[in-house]
Amino acid sequence: MSGERGGGAVSVPAAVVLLAVLVLLGLAVDGVRAAQVIATADAIAGEAARAGGQAVDVAALARGATAVDPTAAAAAARGYLKSAGVTGTVDLDGADTIRVEVTVTRPTVLLGLAGRPTITGHGSASARLVPVDPGGAP
Repeated sequence: MSGERGGGAVSVPAAVVLLAVLVLLGLAVDGVRAAQVIATADAIAGEAARAGGQAVDVAALARGATAVDPTAAAAAARGYLKSAGVTGTVDLDGADTIRVEVTVTRPTVLLGLAGRPTITGHGSASARLVPVDPGGAP
């Protein structure tokens, strides 16, 4: 042993490797967040469509037809979107179907440092009223 120190030659490569690992970890976290944002958007759209689909037109039901009350359905779906804190659109397709499209935005972890502070996901769903006989079968 000569007693000489290496002069920190190992610390520079170690710092570079550590930085690379942290960047990859941050990108992985943001990638998972992107998938979660899309899944969240789809889930919220589905729940909003179900909420709107429960607004049955009672007058049409009394005549033996199934129909969504358009005003109540749109209000119920929009109310769900508002309570979830997201933006979206609600459309009625005929008398028995409601369609909801949602946009969800969440902050990023690392990509914000690269100029992309948020991740946006889009989801859509529709709900259709299905007549059910008194025995419970569609």
